[in-house]
Amino acid sequence: MPDTDDSFRILPLLAKEPESEAGRIINVTHLIPFQITRHDAGTVRWSYSPRRGHGAMYAGIESLQGDWQTVHIGWSGEIHKQSTAVDGETTTVNDLSDSDKATLAQQLKEQHGCIPLFLDGESVAGHYDGYCKTMLWPLFHYLLWNDATDGRLERTQWEAYLAVNQKYAELVIQHYQHGDIVWVHDYHLLLVPDLVRQRLPKAHIGLFIHAPFPSSEIFRCLPKRQEILKGMLGANLVGFQTYSYSRHFISTCTRIFGYESTPEGVDDGDHFCHVGTFPIGIDVDRVEAMRKEEGVQIKMKAIADMYHGKKIIVGRDKLDLVKGVLQKLAAFEKFLMDYPEWRNQVVLIQVTDSGSLDSKKLENKVSDIVAHINGTYGSLEFSPVHHYHHQVARDELYALLSIADAALITAVRDGMNTTSLEYIMCQQETHAPLILSEFTGTAGSMSSALMVNPWDYAGIAKTINDALLMSEEEKTSRHLQLLAHVKSHTASFWAKSFVKVLLQSIAISEQTSNTPLLRTDFLLQSYEGANRRLLCFDYDGTLTPIQKTPAAAVPPPDMLRALEKLCADPRNDVWVISGRDETALDRWLGRVDRLGLSAEHGCFIKYPRGNKWINLTEHVDMSWKHDVIDIFTYYTERTSGSFIEHKRCSITWHYRLADPEYGAFQAKECQNHLENAILSKLPVEVLVGKKNLEVRPTSINKGEVIKRLLGTNDYDFVMCVGDDKTDEDMFKKLRKAKDLTDDQLFSVMVGSEDRKTTAMWRVQNVQEVIDTLVLMSNTV
Repeated sequence: MPDTDDSFRILPLLAKEPESEAGRIINVTHLIPFQITRHDAGTVRWSYSPRRGHGAMYAGIESLQGDWQTVHIGWSGEIHKQSTAVDGETTTVNDLSDSDKATLAQQLKEQHGCIPLFLDGESVAGHYDGYCKTMLWPLFHYLLWNDATDGRLERTQWEAYLAVNQKYAELVIQHYQHGDIVWVHDYHLLLVPDLVRQRLPKAHIGLFIHAPFPSSEIFRCLPKRQEILKGMLGANLVGFQTYSYSRHFISTCTRIFGYESTPEGVDDGDHFCHVGTFPIGIDVDRVEAMRKEEGVQIKMKAIADMYHGKKIIVGRDKLDLVKGVLQKLAAFEKFLMDYPEWRNQVVLIQVTDSGSLDSKKLENKVSDIVAHINGTYGSLEFSPVHHYHHQVARDELYALLSIADAALITAVRDGMNTTSLEYIMCQQETHAPLILSEFTGTAGSMSSALMVNPWDYAGIAKTINDALLMSEEEKTSRHLQLLAHVKSHTASFWAKSFVKVLLQSIAISEQTSNTPLLRTDFLLQSYEGANRRLLCFDYDGTLTPIQKTPAAAVPPPDMLRALEKLCADPRNDVWVISGRDETALDRWLGRVDRLGLSAEHGCFIKYPRGNKWINLTEHVDMSWKHDVIDIFTYYTERTSGSFIEHKRCSITWHYRLADPEYGAFQAKECQNHLENAILSKLPVEVLVGKKNLEVRPTSINKGEVIKRLLGTNDYDFVMCVGDDKTDEDMFKKLRKAKDLTDDQLFSVMVGSEDRKTTAMWRVQNVQEVIDTLVLMSNTV
């Protein structure tokens, strides 16, 4: 997983930083960050204490308050009731009166900037305990459901999930002000972005998923997969903890909907959803202060006295299947079996919190294994495993993390394990090593930890031995690298990075929207006043209409006449930059005098009045072609009417003649196959065209040809016209041209007004392009 610094490269940075002064962010989380308690001693009084859990998320959100006005929307959570100050008995409040709700809402808004959502027990049971915990949470952690039902329960839970998401969206819309940023968090609220977008089309919406995101093979098992994805795609930016999770999301959208995608995000036709990677951190200042408190020091001394002369391995996890507690215990037993010299010398202190709803069965399994290990390797005086199944106080936890000789985290699937980050902060004096599962979200950015496969018990046992025998020099070296990462990638850095990239993605989307129709009078005025002009045109879909078979795209006679007249003007340099091969361009346009040609999206170039094609990819590795041909051949054999077009520098799979629905389905499968098997390891990219997929080297594109041509002369008029995604490379290069003003640049997209493009102008069809060429050619 790349660091968050690198994640900015996923989105092109703008020349000017977006303005953020006096802006407002509406943070939408499942729960507000405060536990509400009602005190009934005499008069009714409400108190608000920080909520346990999700500390990193709440710390990141809180850090934004210095630069932004913030509003926090979330469920109130269970409200506790404390009857008298004497007995201190706490119960749960099941029903609140309207006046209590109004009082709470007013106090929370005035004191903490929170807007609570009050949900009844039935909604909570269907939404959180139902759909979230029995459908989405297992799926996102690669656990498929075993219980087959007739679907009635799932339908009821889905209706509750939808209804609760609508309530959140309505609360957002109710408090939304023009220019607000809406930041939605996690899998509980995946429908909110699109629900808000439907009512507020211009809203600035971000979504961050704190959980893992599974591969498309797993996600497509979800019956409501389309609804969930459409809900997520309503956001301007969707953020994930690791790069692999973001790739899974993009791949899933491609596979299920057939949407065009790039490493930057997903285009659903009406809206481009950017995708980014933002590993979360912790509030290092808060952890640093708490670990130095006197209470922590006292507990550290007590633990050291209790386990005097023993090596302490610490583990702290929720009691869920995916947290790998069973694997950890099995590996620790293997360690005691394989390394008998450590028996009676090492103790594993495992702290667990209650996890999923069915954790009782898991708790019994854990207790059985602990009893077995202690019975086999322990004695009356010593037990090698101490399991504490309850929430430990913060000072006890930090004392444990500080006194440990190693930390052992064996999660089999985890979004972002913040215990590992807190452990690094607590080990600044002793530098004890961290043993970390490679399946945690943290693993990609903490390469100096000792990585383990939680299913390889012998491997974990060896790693524990290595950690306990590690030299002080290596401990210090590894710890300093981990500490530098933890201190630089904090919760505050995570939140500010996400908001910064969200603003950039919104600015990019706004740049590519509302492209005006080309004003020919303005174009001709600039054209006539220029001394040196560069005119560049795509071929298919620009100078000639798209045809079902590539060989049928012959140039229209009126276009050829206009092109010849433009080439005859000595002030003009005219180029056709096409995806076609050299043979086709020579056959159709080779007789036009003084016309420059570029074939295969910039792989080959032939200068005006030149007889020889120059191969710009002569030194580019083309060994990738064999793998791509194998994949394209596989889909051609299974898709009647499809065929492969071989070019010297690229390969295209066409399905124009196939059944439209089946061809589109196979294209999605083929694109997904290419992205997983080819793109991840070879320097090529997949271009989704009109009824085709093309694979080409990443270093070669039409934009590079434009860059080369702009460097040959001092032009005072440049025009580029194209109709598809490959032509966007030309438009982007023109936007970066420093020596040309806006009235000298004419990037023109051919297509409808709802098309997203970086071009400055648009025309509606090929005939309008030809009409414009005729007007230009008739000027004196």
